[in-house]
Amino acid sequence: MAYQVPPLRHEGSPRSNKEPMSWLEEYLEGKDEILLYITAALGVIMPGLVYLLYHYCHSYYEKYAKKKEAQQLAEELAQSEAVVIALGKEDGTASPWATVIHEKLSEEMVRQPKLWWSDSLNVKDLMEFKGFCIFIAETTAGGQPIPSSEWFLEWLEDLAADSKLRKKANFEKIRFSIVGFGSSDDGPAAFNKVARTLLKRLKILGSKQITEVELFNTADTGDKIMERFVEFSFELLCQMDKNLPGRSGDTDSEGPAASGSESDSNDEEAEEDKKTK
Repeated sequence: MAYQVPPLRHEGSPRSNKEPMSWLEEYLEGKDEILLYITAALGVIMPGLVYLLYHYCHSYYEKYAKKKEAQQLAEELAQSEAVVIALGKEDGTASPWATVIHEKLSEEMVRQPKLWWSDSLNVKDLMEFKGFCIFIAETTAGGQPIPSSEWFLEWLEDLAADSKLRKKANFEKIRFSIVGFGSSDDGPAAFNKVARTLLKRLKILGSKQITEVELFNTADTGDKIMERFVEFSFELLCQMDKNLPGRSGDTDSEGPAASGSESDSNDEEAEEDKKTK
């Protein structure tokens, strides 16, 4: 009798090592063309989606860049404005010189400068201002300011002490120049005291000095004052040009700023000497 080799497994027994297929695998089994269609569709749709996403991002960036450019241009225009602020009466000693410097700036500047008088000055406009301020300060007999100048100096002092209100102002962006008119008969301590006090207040507020303080003696002749005033006007225009937005005027203005600091210390020493006497 012939010997038969037993089978390795029972006939009809299921595959023990084969995992059950999901419904999707069962459906796609033997249908490779469907996978090809899906792959081709993705190859067409995905680049289109990427292009649409790129187009949307690029359009958003262009709008953002134009907005930032417009904001920067508006900021530069605001910092290029100029205003002449007369701390005195409209018919006072400093009034004609405030008009002269305003007319000179009007001839040289593209944007017409403004002219503000201290008795009608709106402090809100000054807090929003970011450009060049040319102060024409008048000191009366005895080194005293007129009432319209006195309240302005007191307001600057109060503003420096109020941190919240100070943050709302733009004094740190202001570039300024001061011209003072007073009589030498008032003595060294009181001579042009309004202009020297104004310098201290503006420096405390963080404003930038672009020229040395020009102090005129009202006892001098008109021709002598006019000669010096013309020289000052030329220097003012040069410094304004150097300190326009985007210009490198920081190093050029260190000299006037330093001299202003020296005048501050000299003023304090003079006041202390006056008190001791």
